[in-house]
Amino acid sequence: MLHALFEVFFLGLLGSIAYLPSAQAATDAACRAIWKEPEVDIKVVSAAPSLDHGKSSDQIERIAKKSGFAKSSSHANLLGLTHSSTGPTLSAATNSQEVAPGKYCVRLDRVRLTIGSRKTNVYIDRKYRKSSCAYKTILAHEMEHVRINEQIVQDYMPKIRRELKERAAGIEPFYTKNPKKARRSIANRLLFELDPLLEEFNEARLRANDVIDTPEAYAATQAKCRDW
Repeated sequence: MLHALFEVFFLGLLGSIAYLPSAQAATDAACRAIWKEPEVDIKVVSAAPSLDHGKSSDQIERIAKKSGFAKSSSHANLLGLTHSSTGPTLSAATNSQEVAPGKYCVRLDRVRLTIGSRKTNVYIDRKYRKSSCAYKTILAHEMEHVRINEQIVQDYMPKIRRELKERAAGIEPFYTKNPKKARRSIANRLLFELDPLLEEFNEARLRANDVIDTPEAYAATQAKCRDW
């Protein structure tokens, strides 16, 4: 029976998020006065699925296990697999003014978040010819996972945009000795603050995918063909 798998990797910027609060503590009114609302740009990526029809069911199963997913005990084998990697990344653009030797007032000007499917591999057991009913049915099932993923991303965009705009606007200008490090710290802080919403988004996506992976859904899928 076919089994679909949806894997998500959240990859963010690395660095200390503790740097920014300490810098803000030394901020005075003159530095805060240069604040303006930051621009927020969100880019949704959706890589075209790459189809792999050259692996056996056992090989597909090994890919699933290597990715950290064990085969469901309710299925004899894996005939199809959708493996998507989604890696949100966030960058920040700042404006820095040197107010004294080695002392800068840094303002957040722009934030860019990139989110979506950076890579999607769809595997179908090689024992099924492309002209077969089973192949076409497995492919349709896996492509439904791809569609669900893309739809959930779009559904969450307004909420993610609102949250990011609010968080970005809350970062006041501050003094620092290292503008480059301050910029990285801002990006790390924003990604950290977005994490609860991104987790909610991921859980919603997994739930939506689970809807077509129930025993009832599999039974309905199998009933479409006789060449399993």
